[in-house]
Amino acid sequence: MNDLFLNFKILLSFWDIIKRRDFILGKAVKDFEKKLALYLEAPYVLGVASCTDALILSLKALGIGHGDEVIVPAVSFFSTAGAVSWVNAKPVFVDIEEKSFNINSDLIEKVIMPKTKAIIVAHLAGRMAALEKISALTGKYNLYLIEDAAQTLGAKYKNRHIGYYADLACLSFNPQKILSAYGDGGAIVTGQTALAEKISMMRMYGANGYKEVSFRHPIAGVSSRLSSFQAAVLNIKLDQLNKIIEKWRKNYFLYSELLRGVDSIVLPETPSEDYYINGYRFIILTKKRDELLKYLRDNRVDARSHYSVPLPYLGAFEYLNYKKGDFPVAEKFAEESLALPLSHRISESEMRHIADLIRKFFEVIE
Repeated sequence: MNDLFLNFKILLSFWDIIKRRDFILGKAVKDFEKKLALYLEAPYVLGVASCTDALILSLKALGIGHGDEVIVPAVSFFSTAGAVSWVNAKPVFVDIEEKSFNINSDLIEKVIMPKTKAIIVAHLAGRMAALEKISALTGKYNLYLIEDAAQTLGAKYKNRHIGYYADLACLSFNPQKILSAYGDGGAIVTGQTALAEKISMMRMYGANGYKEVSFRHPIAGVSSRLSSFQAAVLNIKLDQLNKIIEKWRKNYFLYSELLRGVDSIVLPETPSEDYYINGYRFIILTKKRDELLKYLRDNRVDARSHYSVPLPYLGAFEYLNYKKGDFPVAEKFAEESLALPLSHRISESEMRHIADLIRKFFEVIE
């Protein structure tokens, strides 16, 4: 679908919403929730205002709060751990795997304590974590499992979408994501009816539905609804999602081919058949990260250092008293990781130019 036709369809859907004055939790939202649930083979999808809200609402719906502990990875976007603090629980950080950049499942059991109530797994860069092993731990210790799947819509682990192994999975539709809104947007995926009903009320002030908002509030809630306009955009784009992911994956693997043999960088691991990545982000590691980043920026390449401070060392978590050396793999990732420009729209010639610049950089300095 070309951009002109896409924008035309979106404008028509906007006009339909305006005619119906169907702005809040209207038909577009309901249609999108049903369509995405079918795509994910999940019983329930609930649209909310953002992935951050999705994480907070998930924790609140599970009754997690003051005095509780939640295990989180040492590398992720701030909201993964920030949501835990927001509900007055304590984030407990675990180092990441060196090859996948996801939480190291071998280290989780060591930090499970009597106060531990849940594990949040953040799937990084379009590759899901080893959920089978983590799910076994949550079963063994009677813990909840939440997926921060902001970067992994369309990815699979053992042929299962996000949400299959977890109590709740949280999605982002930020404009940078593979399925992108024209602003903020998020969703919660669950297979549990009770949780779906509770979150449906929590996102709407704790009311049983929009028509009852002024009258009945069985529980306390907030205002966190996916806009009907954003839902309309997502509804239309969802029809093209598999094609978009294939383009993203094609470009991801093209980078691997173009950069193979550059000794001074570490390319992303090619995962086993258990993992179907969506190609969301191509991250290389190099000890010359800062110099390479400057060189690429000087040549108008929008490369980025990726999560350049491990979560435990951010000011928001100083009170936890973690110290340098506690998370060696996360520290290495923070110092050496570089995300190259990637989307379904980037051209092969652009990618070849970027790869040539990287090769040239290392030829000169070596």
